[in-house]
Amino acid sequence: MKKNIYSTLLISLLLILSGCEKKLKQAEVIVVDPVRHYYPVIQGDIMNVTYEIENISDNPLFIREIQTTCGCILPRDELPLVILPHKRGSINMAFNSIKNTGYALHYIWCYGNFKDSTYVELQFDTNVVPPADFSRDYEELWQHQKSSPVTVNNFVDGLSHQKGYYTDN
Repeated sequence: MKKNIYSTLLISLLLILSGCEKKLKQAEVIVVDPVRHYYPVIQGDIMNVTYEIENISDNPLFIREIQTTCGCILPRDELPLVILPHKRGSINMAFNSIKNTGYALHYIWCYGNFKDSTYVELQFDTNVVPPADFSRDYEELWQHQKSSPVTVNNFVDGLSHQKGYYTDN
């Protein structure tokens, strides 16, 4: 008799819980500069890459997984990442250039409730330059100038409001 009561309760509970399933609505987003070309970095440097995402829909965006083409790119955010309706958020990644030399092209796939697709593809590239043995090369001098309080790089690379990368457009 007790087995029948427990099995009836279990079946009833499963039916109730299965009836509460909600479908996650899709969110429409705009990614600011999804394809980027960064200036050269010195091998061993960690380059922070931040993609800004604007949720232009009435539904919240849930990014549940991030995959990259290389283990040298790590997300800095806890997942799932939530961007509320009509708000901006960002995906922060760290690229460790220690195992790269030369041209490095990387892709990042963000999986979530995106409209018309299950993922958004992001892309960036850079040149990884080995450190100079005897004298500093252009990339090292540029990194030094960029970190100094003197804004000489404004004359070479443009105004300070520029983002340190360029796009194809």
